[in-house]
Amino acid sequence: MTSSFCRVVSLKRAHPLEIELGMEYYSTEVPGVGGKLKKRFEDFVVEEITPERRTLEAKDWEEGSEEVQETHGEVKKPRFVVFTLQKMGLSTMDAARIIAASLKVSRAHITYAGLKDKRAITAQAMSAPVRVRSELESLKLSRMQIRDLHYSRNSVQIGDLWGNRFSILLRDIEADCETAARVSETVRESPLLNYFGIQRFGLTRPITHLVGRSLVQKQFEEAVRTMLCTPGEYEPESLKSVRERLSGDLQPTEEAIEVFPQDLGYERDVMKQLIRSPRDFEKAIHRIPPRVLTLFVHAYQSYLFNRIISRRAESGWPQTSPEPGDFLIQLDRTHSGRDSWLYVTERSLEERTQQVAAGEYGIAVPVPGYSTRLPPSAQSEAIKALLREENVSLRDFRNSDSRALDSPGGLHLATMGVPDLEASCSVEGLHLRFTLRKGSYATVVAREIMKNHPINRV
Repeated sequence: MTSSFCRVVSLKRAHPLEIELGMEYYSTEVPGVGGKLKKRFEDFVVEEITPERRTLEAKDWEEGSEEVQETHGEVKKPRFVVFTLQKMGLSTMDAARIIAASLKVSRAHITYAGLKDKRAITAQAMSAPVRVRSELESLKLSRMQIRDLHYSRNSVQIGDLWGNRFSILLRDIEADCETAARVSETVRESPLLNYFGIQRFGLTRPITHLVGRSLVQKQFEEAVRTMLCTPGEYEPESLKSVRERLSGDLQPTEEAIEVFPQDLGYERDVMKQLIRSPRDFEKAIHRIPPRVLTLFVHAYQSYLFNRIISRRAESGWPQTSPEPGDFLIQLDRTHSGRDSWLYVTERSLEERTQQVAAGEYGIAVPVPGYSTRLPPSAQSEAIKALLREENVSLRDFRNSDSRALDSPGGLHLATMGVPDLEASCSVEGLHLRFTLRKGSYATVVAREIMKNHPINRV
């Protein structure tokens, strides 16, 4: 391996908007089929796969509207009730908030394993305190179904899943069926760069990573400025005009707040706080719920990760076989413990290569945070160079004043595969079906097949 990253391969460049988010390359050279994803909710179906590899199937709404199916089980002194939530047209956070409000419990008491798409039909595991079981059983909520209740000693927590099964329909494709089949076959047989997808950064106004960078740097005024003053391409002119006026002194008025739509609630809350306490940008930022502030920081870390694996790809590092300086994580296990990740050295290379080939471990790349280790290697030097470009240090991710802004980082698989990808054509479009481990995005798979403007995948 060379002592530093250097460009040795030529890759197909991505769309300019994706390049801005660190997703600089496609993983395959085949042309895209175009098309549109998520024209209807039923075009994008997500079914969570539990750690035990049980798929929580999305049912027909008529079928799911029958009686709640309940299983008590043999749990002694249960503390929680676990259930399957099927939703449509709602984010996981919004669904959890509505359920909590309906049950009159804290939002923190409604937990889930992972965030699911809003513009989709999704089925996922959630949990609530056992004391609200009866109320949960009788809930009738718009665009949601609750079923398969059972008792548990433990609540559902982030990461408590193996992955997800996806059933996708791409409409309005520009390729014939034979070409679409060939493109899908190439994607099925290729390792794909495991980018964090565009929804991580904001679907139509991708700024969450920019806000996150300012929060990491403790530049709260800049975070507020980015949030309030950056216009979206598809926003009405009246809103763009107010954003431009705010960019002067960042002092909102009640009239300005009224121009912001209700679905920009966090921005409205920030402005209301600035009216009460002008120029106190840190206080205004903390009007945003802690879990959302954490998502801003995670979005910035995701952007850095995307940049890192783009540089790995352009340098010609092997995608599926480890090199000295690589990290490995054990597949299908949580990797927060000491024994779940390995570092590849010259001495251990043969053994580590066998472990990857056997499917026990996967090559992982740091998601920078205050706990990130950078042992001597070409990759570490590239990460240090990127952080210098960003004017950020690993220590900046430590925030003792705000738990929401304190992020240790971690390791994330560098590539993903879709060996079970099934593709078929109909008069409606191209049908795709596949499974992904947690931490991988179906929209990144669709991106590789479509290769068009990312607005077609939101």
